[in-house]
Amino acid sequence: MDANQKKLFKYWQTRTIIVTMIGYALFYFVRKNFSFAMPGLAAEYGISNTSFGIILAIVGLVYGLSRFVNGLIADRMNARYHMSLGLLLCALASFAFGFAPSLLGIEIGAAPHTLIIIFGALLVLNNIFQGSGFPPCARLLSHWIPPQELATKMSIWNTSHSIGAGLLAILCGFIMGHMGADLSNDETKVSDMTYNYVTCNLKDDVKKSDIRIAKVDKVTVEKQADDVIAYVEYTFKENYEHGATVDQTFVFDHQNYTAVKNMLAADPKISADNISEKLGIAPAEAKALSSIVALSTNAGAWQWCFFLPAIIALLGALGIFAFLRDTPKSVGLPELENTKTSLDSGDNDPAAYKEFVRKKVYRNKLIWILAIANFFVYIVRFSVLDWGPKFLTEARDMSYTYAGWTVAIFEIFGIIGMLVAGWATDRFFKGRAHRTCVFCMLGTAVFMTIFYMLPNDVHPLVLICVLAMAGFCIYGPQALIGIAAANQATKKAAATANGLTGIFGYLSVFVSGLGVGVLVDHFGWNYVFLGMIAIAVVGMLVFTLMWGARANGYDEQEA
Repeated sequence: MDANQKKLFKYWQTRTIIVTMIGYALFYFVRKNFSFAMPGLAAEYGISNTSFGIILAIVGLVYGLSRFVNGLIADRMNARYHMSLGLLLCALASFAFGFAPSLLGIEIGAAPHTLIIIFGALLVLNNIFQGSGFPPCARLLSHWIPPQELATKMSIWNTSHSIGAGLLAILCGFIMGHMGADLSNDETKVSDMTYNYVTCNLKDDVKKSDIRIAKVDKVTVEKQADDVIAYVEYTFKENYEHGATVDQTFVFDHQNYTAVKNMLAADPKISADNISEKLGIAPAEAKALSSIVALSTNAGAWQWCFFLPAIIALLGALGIFAFLRDTPKSVGLPELENTKTSLDSGDNDPAAYKEFVRKKVYRNKLIWILAIANFFVYIVRFSVLDWGPKFLTEARDMSYTYAGWTVAIFEIFGIIGMLVAGWATDRFFKGRAHRTCVFCMLGTAVFMTIFYMLPNDVHPLVLICVLAMAGFCIYGPQALIGIAAANQATKKAAATANGLTGIFGYLSVFVSGLGVGVLVDHFGWNYVFLGMIAIAVVGMLVFTLMWGARANGYDEQEA
């Protein structure tokens, strides 16, 4: 390329990175909003945690499969159209989710199974479209960024999902606290929402109110009339009495509901413990009433967690279509130097392309090693993200405030870890991302071991720092596997390779979700920590299998 072409190429490279970063962040706006809407859905329609869990498990698997299928499509389709159309369809699915109860004529109360099935179907549909987010980006970046720079620049790009999730959290947090209708004066609606809330969430409230409680079961909720909203009986076991069974009774009434409502109006930051002390009720009952007041004064706010992100995503889809272009060739520029493949001089023969993909992806042992390694990386990552608050509070007696901040810091350090890992790959390992991953997984195992061995009375700040360093290490491989797969498969099959590794990553939900739950229920959290350490070590050993591999697959084309 001459000087003018290099200048123009740099402009389009930067523009492509920025547009795809914004675009992929917006995919998270209409993907992760469901998690923020769940409390409102549980209170208004009585949807249980079990139903949510089943939906989330199905959706996770569907997304992994969709990424694989869209990877096949992305390598053959114009990324501008692929990505903008996918985000548009996700936005429409999000709108449909928000409107579903109104269209079905369902009001606040116990939801019929039809509504839950419709919700599940719309989320599945949304995640089918979600698969068109990452694959076009993987393909584009391998066309616009030289292999020797891909680790550094794609690690920067990889922060897009954390940026999107973070901005969405701020937006949905504002929505749930400031939007919706005030139904606090409608005693019938308040009664329905109270009944739904205590049925779905009381177990969690009881455990959060006292760290000594080991298990809550046999919850019985009886719907009442007149001033009594719900009469609740439950049984729990206490840790400090070696599992002794204790019976407890709560009586939720409109008088206490109104009192809590007035207290929160006077001081929105008042704690459940202060409410408990002033009203002479149990902390768990005070916590439940505080949540019910917040939800009933912002009824329907969950819908705006779908509407507003969908509007933003819709605008984003138009922006992607307007500002994104496909490969350098589509804007009259030559392809990157030293990235020639056997397909570049061909006539787009379908048979030749299929054979190329078979060789570079399906018969490429390096891609399979990366896929298997991704399975172990995601187990550790999802175990901390999905179970972090729970194991920190139950196994380490950490408050929920500290637990929340710990997981948030884990994510922040993960972003820093991605950037450092990408820079180190290009600076010290000459683009061999798999070598960086070996050291990252070793670091993960070391810090998880330190975390496991820390005494129970250690200061929470020490726990936070150690777990943050584990996040710093694990997010390096999470980003670098996609980079390594793109380099090994070359620009012509980068999306397909990432689709394959993505399936293995999301298959991990069966271990990080169901597996961890079973392990905790039957053996306790210590075995979960030991399991994560072992998985990190196995992941490191898998990466070592390709230690001697080249940085990319382009050299083979010229051999």
